[in-house]
Amino acid sequence: MTLLKDWHSAKKRYDAARKDALRQIKTLQQKRDAAEYFLEAQTARKLDDEAHMRKIRAFRDEFASANVLKIRVLLDREINDLSAIDARPFTGIEQALNDLERVLGAAEKLISKGDVAASSWNQYREIYDGCTHRLMAANDRFDAFSSRRANLEAKLALRLDHAEILRKIGQRSRAVHVFLKENEVAG
Repeated sequence: MTLLKDWHSAKKRYDAARKDALRQIKTLQQKRDAAEYFLEAQTARKLDDEAHMRKIRAFRDEFASANVLKIRVLLDREINDLSAIDARPFTGIEQALNDLERVLGAAEKLISKGDVAASSWNQYREIYDGCTHRLMAANDRFDAFSSRRANLEAKLALRLDHAEILRKIGQRSRAVHVFLKENEVAG
C-alpha cells in the first residue's frame, strides 16, 4: 500500500471512531439529563408524582435515591472521555505524503535504471529536502493534536498508524541513501 493510502485508511478509522463517540455521547447525554432531572425531582419531593416523572420514564428504573449521584458522576466522566476524541485538524500531512511519495518514486526509478549522474540526484536532493521539511512541519501539527489525551484508543491507533507510515518513509529513504553511498554519487 502506498503512503497516502495508508494515511487515508488511518484517517478513515479515526473518523469512524469519532463518529461512534459522538453517537455514544448523545445517548449518554440523554441519560445524564434524566439523572439530573431525577435529582431535581428528589429535591422537590416529586419522585412519586407520575405526571412529573413521565419525562424520564425510560431511565426511571435505573435510578434510585442512593445511586443517582454516582451514576451521574460516571456518566459525566464517560462523556468527558468520549469528548476528547476531537476532530482532526488540517495538518498538511496528506499533501506532504503525496509529494514525498512522488519524489521517492522518482528516486526509485533512477535506482532501477542505475542512474548515477550527479545532476539527476542533485535535483532529487533539493526536492526531497523541501518535501521532508513540509512533512516535519505537518508532523509537528499532528503531534500537537495527537498528544492531547493520547491514551485514548482512537488517538493511540492513529498515532501508531502515523508512526508506521514514518517508518516506511525511513526505509525507502534509507534505501535511496544506501544506493547513493554505494555508488559514490557526489552531492
